[in-house]
Amino acid sequence: MNDLYRALASVFPKDRITDDEVVLAGYAADSAIAPGSATFPSYAVLPKTTEEITHLLQIADRFRVPVTPMARGSNIAGMTVPVQGGIMADLRLMNRIIEINEDGAYAVIEPGVTFHDLYKELKKAGFFCHLPTAAGGSSPLANYLMRPSGNFSAKWDPDPILSLEVVTPQAGIIKTGSASFETAGWRARYHCFPDLTGLFTNSYGTLGIVTKGSVKIFDRGEEERLVLTTFDSFPPALEYMKRIIRRNVAESVTFWTWGWSMFHEMMLSKSEKMPEEMLKPDQKTPPPGVPFGIASARLSGYKEVVNAQETVCIKVARELGGDHLDNREARERYPGCYNYLHSYFVEGVLPKPGEESQIRAGLHLPGCLLTAEPSKLIEIEKFMWDLAQREFKPPYFFRALPYSHGREFFFAFVVYVTGSLIEEREYLQRLKGIYGTLYRDLLRNYGGVMFRYRKDPTFFGMTGMYGELLRRIKKLVDPNNIMNPGMLLF
Repeated sequence: MNDLYRALASVFPKDRITDDEVVLAGYAADSAIAPGSATFPSYAVLPKTTEEITHLLQIADRFRVPVTPMARGSNIAGMTVPVQGGIMADLRLMNRIIEINEDGAYAVIEPGVTFHDLYKELKKAGFFCHLPTAAGGSSPLANYLMRPSGNFSAKWDPDPILSLEVVTPQAGIIKTGSASFETAGWRARYHCFPDLTGLFTNSYGTLGIVTKGSVKIFDRGEEERLVLTTFDSFPPALEYMKRIIRRNVAESVTFWTWGWSMFHEMMLSKSEKMPEEMLKPDQKTPPPGVPFGIASARLSGYKEVVNAQETVCIKVARELGGDHLDNREARERYPGCYNYLHSYFVEGVLPKPGEESQIRAGLHLPGCLLTAEPSKLIEIEKFMWDLAQREFKPPYFFRALPYSHGREFFFAFVVYVTGSLIEEREYLQRLKGIYGTLYRDLLRNYGGVMFRYRKDPTFFGMTGMYGELLRRIKKLVDPNNIMNPGMLLF
């Protein structure tokens, strides 16, 4: 450890290296990992440059010490927890917005840039970025590298990543996309050779550390509008989302069940008490006078076009048995829900759903996140309600949204655990056991694929030769498996 420290101190000033246990404790858990269940890192370092990252990985590889990279955010899935100790690479000081290219409609950013940082600068230029359901203090680059579940993923632009700069332990610095040519800029994901950007997407820091990336940005348009429609069951809402996306009526749309609306109300009211409706045994049936769910669609462009698009959205919803929820009525009846949806879809500001409420009332778990074809999602919804009624405590609810022209849908069934981690330890362990086999069952029976990897090596093994090829690539760039080994991907 002394030799390791001296090596790190040859690269980083002392104020950017620490072994203080009080500081290290903050890296040893997140909202999905109970305190005390993960290993402290030996050291945390705060790099500022690509060159420092290069030296860091060379040192770690020489000492065979694990490195866990972390950008910015609320970190809810245990992906940046150093469960095998080693070095924590905290990238928050790599926070430059290097370029906002209005001509090419992309931005080049570092991993420590937050959504609030990027949004503020893009708004000045009349642009907007892809929005996942993350906190405003989260890293766009980190979220985009994990396939974001958010805005602009629906119509025709499901992937916000273009080119990357990545540092690997033994393959050195790699640039992907058009950035691989020094004179071509950062504008494109593909050129005349095979795509490598996708190799590092969804690799969760197991192949290297991304130090720069270009991301797509979008023109805000003359008019931006939120259109809300209500439905009393999921199948017509699913058909509504397919139609307005595939016929280019809306840029994005998400369906939220009534539990989400209550959740957003908690956030606005700052109530310390969970509403009684959220704790009732029948979580599928909404309270009297409340719709089963609300679909929130974003429209933008010239005002005349947006007016016509809104008319079509309302018409399609009513044809399918739904109805229109006027924005004024939504503000009065569901102020918290409206506040969140308008902020997210129109203003581009990212309040974390229930972020304050989870501190006051309990632990908000990510739950079951997957993607599937539209028809299979109907079966998955029924399966999850049945499972929840048998195994979960209230409250629980889901949201869904289309990807890539509605070819597949994202589905997130969320369990909200009230009480402290200590009080609910047994229940959390039971949930962990259920999720241990759930994704494999959903894949076998419904073709549903886990949205983000959940540390199940057997799931990776189900990919056949695809997985074998990835293992061979891993051996080329990180033969000693120092990069985030706690993910259990390789």
